[in-house]
Amino acid sequence: MASEATQADPVAGGAPRLADFSFPSPEIAACPYPFYQALRNEAPVYQYPGRNDFLISRREDILQVMRQPEIFSNRLYLVDPLSPGADRREVLEAPPPGGIISTSFTLSHSDLPEHSIKRQALRSLINPRHIHSCEAAMRRIANELIDGFAHRGEVELRSEFANPLAILTICEVAGFPAEDKDTFLSWRRGTINQGRRFLTPEQLAAQPREMEGRVQYVEAMILDRAAHPRDDFLSEAIQAQIARDGEINLPYLTGEMGLVLGAGSESTGQLIANMMRLLIEHPDQLAKVVADRSLVPGAVDEVLRYETPVQCTSRLVMEDTEVGGVAVPKGAFVLMMYGAANRDQTWSSPEEFNIERPAVRELSMAFGAGIHRCLGSPIALAEGRIALEVMLERLKNPRFAPGHEADRENIENFEKRAPKALHIQFDA
Repeated sequence: MASEATQADPVAGGAPRLADFSFPSPEIAACPYPFYQALRNEAPVYQYPGRNDFLISRREDILQVMRQPEIFSNRLYLVDPLSPGADRREVLEAPPPGGIISTSFTLSHSDLPEHSIKRQALRSLINPRHIHSCEAAMRRIANELIDGFAHRGEVELRSEFANPLAILTICEVAGFPAEDKDTFLSWRRGTINQGRRFLTPEQLAAQPREMEGRVQYVEAMILDRAAHPRDDFLSEAIQAQIARDGEINLPYLTGEMGLVLGAGSESTGQLIANMMRLLIEHPDQLAKVVADRSLVPGAVDEVLRYETPVQCTSRLVMEDTEVGGVAVPKGAFVLMMYGAANRDQTWSSPEEFNIERPAVRELSMAFGAGIHRCLGSPIALAEGRIALEVMLERLKNPRFAPGHEADRENIENFEKRAPKALHIQFDA
């Protein structure tokens, strides 16, 4: 790979070089951090050879992008034929007067001013009082899951604890039917969204087929709640949309509620698995948090920085501009590498896992920034804290189960960070 962007100072001898990598690749999916180091050293704003795509690897440059939503658009469907909403490009992109949601694109594929209306429609989901009221249920669910395997003294943590806890938490918080947990878990997890432009034709062709079942499920659930409202967030959001816009916008609600279900569970499940893996790998840090539970929130924040569950996100460039001194033309895509930014020069000893690191939550890019900062971050932080507290209480002396080293490798997806499986043992 030879950079087409302005080069920084030469890399010191022995450091990884961009020429040594092919992006994306199984090697980068397994461990992206040498590649990220090469990006930051040689070309922090790197034009992918032969393409109108730019990889951005430093926090300050990513913040520049995220603070200019008028230039860097989330409406990827304008030029990506397989992006959600691409078949509805002709719909008005700005809402009519009166705050009506006129398009069917989700929050994550909308720009101002409609983005503000759609975000406001989800605000009750992250009301602090609502999240606090659900914390006892989160703790109960976590303990019930551990009850199912505590007697064995071993567990595959992702499938038996992390993923079901994440799904059942979003069911509790939003009102999805908990009895359908197995259906939700059966849907393919870890699919690539923001990195779609780097998928193979075969992977791209498979994505619409994988979505059909979940779209049909969510549509049926929305129509049922519209006809038979319940006392939950889902019913409230559906009824509010109908009251505001005059009629049900089924494509929009299907996309938005599917986003809440998927985004609200997948990355949090990855966070929980990453927490246990990193603490076992760093026994000094595990000993600290076992001895002092006040360190739990900081441990959650440091895991999010050190192994950011969602490694990147993308934007469409709406006018000629510059990022980090590099010219980026209208029509280009920028891929913001959160995982690289979370280990850049912002941090002291960024390659060190330190649960007592100061100011992590304020500086981390794990939830993004700007108007598109992750709406569900308060839920993820509460769930991560409770999950870690319960694991520390119930899973004494956790250690890796022998014979499963390969399973601890990252899932085969450069956009995500989570072990394929996490087999651990503990004192029963």
